[in-house]
Amino acid sequence: MGDGDLLLAGLRVIDCGTWVAAPAAATMLGDFGADVVKIEAPPGGDTFRWCAQFVPGFPQASENYAWQLTARNKRSLLLDLKKPEGYEVLRRLVAQADVFVTNFQPAVLAKLRLRWEDLEAVNPRLVYGHLTGYGEHGPDANLAAFDRSGWWARSGMMDRMRFHGHPPAGGVLGWGDHASATALFGALMSGLYRRERSGRGGKVSTSLLANGVWANAIPVQARLSGAEVSLETPRDQMDNALAIPYESADGHWFYPWLFDEENDWRRFVRALGLHETADDARFATREGRRAEAQALIVAIEQRVREHDWAHWGAVMAGAGVALISVATIDDVLADPQVEHNAMLVPLAGTDGVARRTVSSPLGVDGCVKRAAGKAPALGEHTDEVLAGAGYSEAEIAALRAAAVVG
Repeated sequence: MGDGDLLLAGLRVIDCGTWVAAPAAATMLGDFGADVVKIEAPPGGDTFRWCAQFVPGFPQASENYAWQLTARNKRSLLLDLKKPEGYEVLRRLVAQADVFVTNFQPAVLAKLRLRWEDLEAVNPRLVYGHLTGYGEHGPDANLAAFDRSGWWARSGMMDRMRFHGHPPAGGVLGWGDHASATALFGALMSGLYRRERSGRGGKVSTSLLANGVWANAIPVQARLSGAEVSLETPRDQMDNALAIPYESADGHWFYPWLFDEENDWRRFVRALGLHETADDARFATREGRRAEAQALIVAIEQRVREHDWAHWGAVMAGAGVALISVATIDDVLADPQVEHNAMLVPLAGTDGVARRTVSSPLGVDGCVKRAAGKAPALGEHTDEVLAGAGYSEAEIAALRAAAVVG
């Protein structure tokens, strides 16, 4: 099967963003067959291209895994948009494009003349996707944001993910970026659907903060409804022994998943071999289990630590007790559900260690995705993209001599 058989084959996308969230939405369009041209500013291109090498917190590897993940199958055009000739190149590309994606702040877009109102006159059928940190309006509309600041911290989630008396958790790389990219992908597809019905393009948008508040919506809505939304209780103060994780002998953590506590809790502790605990009068009622939670925690902890996770997983499955396994990254890589549902897919055309990569999370029945190929080198497709836009060899050479392209 060729690219022409893919759902979005023939769709022309300009990725004029940086870092992760907006470019990852373009990656998802490319997964379904779109031709994505990545605009990069000279001299070094998108800063995200180099982040895994210099940003604290990124795991170190021999290959540029972060760039590969987010820039797969794209074509790189090194273009100086600050020069008039560079801006004219972009206008020509926009005139031929279906989708334009950016995450520059509103003030930057105005300075570069890359707002929707600037590009609409060039191509009224263009679907223009804008991702911001905190929304396009208000006092912080032009404040730069990353997923940790806009999605994780300001949404209230960072504060929620901690115990009383403990500092907030720092977050995980890319959490908010990839979630927000999925939302922007949906917005872009909505814009394309509207274009199919009306014949005109238009602007769609989302933000890290909006996606963070949406992800945190249940506690936020609870507070709107007058509820007190409390922080998590530390383990040594917990009054529910059946709602905390336990660690097996091999260091694997899991939660008991007890839908019907009155019946399921006895099944759980008996499966652990704690028959006396199951029959202990102190734990006969929910109120008693809450009052004596610390004693129950100790009994369960001691027993769980006698065997490894494989043992308890098998024992509990045989007893009809559901467990929530707290998977490590290595567990995810070996998970048969991940394998059977193509959440990790083959990675071709690279000479690095990785032979698989993470697939985008959406599927369309009957439609396959493009094979995951390598991410582009800086400016790798400059001549190719310009030639496709109608530039002659002499014109391309002149643009290169003027340092408009690289």
